[in-house]
Amino acid sequence: MMDYHTRLDPQSAVLYYKGPFDKDILANISLQLRRRFTDNPRMSAKLFSIFIELAQNIAYYSEESNFFYDDEVKKDIKYSHEDKKNNGVGTVVIHNEGSEVVLSAGNLVPSEKVKEIIAKCEQINSLSVDELRALKKEVRSIERTQEQKGGNIGLIQVALKSEHPLQVEFKEVDDKNSYFIISATIEK
Repeated sequence: MMDYHTRLDPQSAVLYYKGPFDKDILANISLQLRRRFTDNPRMSAKLFSIFIELAQNIAYYSEESNFFYDDEVKKDIKYSHEDKKNNGVGTVVIHNEGSEVVLSAGNLVPSEKVKEIIAKCEQINSLSVDELRALKKEVRSIERTQEQKGGNIGLIQVALKSEHPLQVEFKEVDDKNSYFIISATIEK
């Protein structure tokens, strides 16, 4: 099993990206993924699905973000905060490990959320495939509140697609934030 430093190591990566996550960047990375793993369509489809889920988590929930203005807004000299698009910043790394591919995603999270995220991942890891499917169905049926940016099924979907336990690590950055890394393993 890889440790914290090798999970995000660009030197041994098949694919490495660090920066803001917006729809154009996601599209470009998705294209690269499809090109690099054309020889195994089943594994490639799983990897793509997991990548999208983890990239959306970064885009929505990273404490670090970049703001970009829409092209339409740039035409007007007056900018307001509402005109900006918030794009979470993080890292995605894919390692080719013999008979497996390991996708790791990392981003900054509030340290106060660490226990909650660990508990959620431990719950997911403790469930069978049938229990995960039932949980996904249950979570999907719960109405979203205004504050939720996603359906809260992303990590469940990652576990179902990878067919392996989620691997989670945190590294304290300062007294307010920690760097969160989640990894998913996919069999070739």
